[in-house]
Amino acid sequence: MVLGFSIAVGILSFWLLGYIISDIDRVQGPNYTQMLEEKLPQELQEERRVLTGQLEDLKQQIKMVEERRRLTSQTTSDSQQTINQLLQLKRNADQNKTSLSEDQQDALTDSLETFLAHQKNAQALNAELSQLNEDRNDVQAKQRVNESAIEVASEPIETEYQRRYAQHQWRLAAYKLGILIPLLMVCGWVFVRQAGGTYAMLVYAISGAVAMRVLLVMHEHFPAIYFKYILIVLSLAIATGVLVRLLRLVAKPSRDWLLRQYREAYSHFFCPICDYPIQRGPLKFASWTRRSLKKHTPIPVDGPVASFDHPYTCPCCETSLFETCEKCGGVRHSLLPACEKCGDVQRRSTNANEIGSRTKTT
Repeated sequence: MVLGFSIAVGILSFWLLGYIISDIDRVQGPNYTQMLEEKLPQELQEERRVLTGQLEDLKQQIKMVEERRRLTSQTTSDSQQTINQLLQLKRNADQNKTSLSEDQQDALTDSLETFLAHQKNAQALNAELSQLNEDRNDVQAKQRVNESAIEVASEPIETEYQRRYAQHQWRLAAYKLGILIPLLMVCGWVFVRQAGGTYAMLVYAISGAVAMRVLLVMHEHFPAIYFKYILIVLSLAIATGVLVRLLRLVAKPSRDWLLRQYREAYSHFFCPICDYPIQRGPLKFASWTRRSLKKHTPIPVDGPVASFDHPYTCPCCETSLFETCEKCGGVRHSLLPACEKCGDVQRRSTNANEIGSRTKTT
C-alpha cells in the first residue's frame, strides 16, 4: 500500500505540475499574421486582395459557363437525336414513294433550326470559356509575381518574428523554471534530510515528479545542443554525488549498515571483517564457501560438542568475533550490540578499521 500510494502521489504531483505549466503556455506570444499586416507594404497587400478576388470571380464564371455548355451540349444531343429520327422517317417515306406529313415536315425544320442555334450557342460558350481561362491564367501569373514580391518583402519580417518567438520561448521557460527550480531545491533539501526516514517514500515520489517535469520543460524550450550538455552534466553530478556518498559509506559506514553486514555474516558463519569461515563448535573441522553454503550437509552433533561455546577470534584478520559477556559471563557476539543470553547492550565503534585495530591491540 505504501508503494502504491507513493506511485499515486508521484503521478498526481506530475499531473498537477503539468496543469500549472499549461497555464503558463497561455501567455500570448508574437502573432505572425498581425506582424505581416502591420509591416508588409500596403500596395502589395491590396494587390493580393484584388487578385484573389478576381481569381475567385473568374473561377465562378468559368464554373457557370461550363454548366451552361453542358446543358447546351445535352440539348444539342437531344435535337440531333430528334433530327435523326425524322430523317429516318423521311427515308422510309421516300422508299415507299410517299411524303412526310405537314406536321412532321415542320418538326424537322424546327429541329434543324434548334440544332443550328444550339451549335452556334455552344461555339459562343466555348469562345467565352476560352477567354475566361486566358483571363484566369493572366491573373494567376500576376498573383505569382505578387507572391514573389510579398515573399521578398516578408523575409525581414520572418526574421523579426523568429527573434521574438525565441525570446517568448525563453520567457516561458524562465516562468516555468522559476516555479519548478525552487520546488526542486526544496525537494532536494528534504530528500537529503529525510533519506531513509519515515516519510522517505513521500519525498521520493514528489521529488521524482518535480525532476521529471523540469527535464521535460528543459527539453521543450532549450535547443538540443544545450539540452544534451545540461542532461549530461546533470547526470554526471548525480552519479558523482552517489559515488561520493558510497565512498563515504565505505570509509565511515553507518551503524545500521555495519550491523546489517555483521548480522548477515554471522548468520552465514563468515567473519564480518575478512569473510573467513567461522570454524567453531560443530563447524570446527568443516569447510564451505558462499556458493556451497546452501548445499552444505548439516553436521550431526552430540550434547557435549553442542555445548562447546568459548570465545573465538578470527585466525585471518585477528578480530574478536565471540567474547565473554561482562554481565552474565556467557559467550556473546563481539560485533553485535546485545548479548543473546542476558540482553546486555554495549555501545561499540561502527568503524571497521577501528574495530580491527582495537582487536589486534587486545
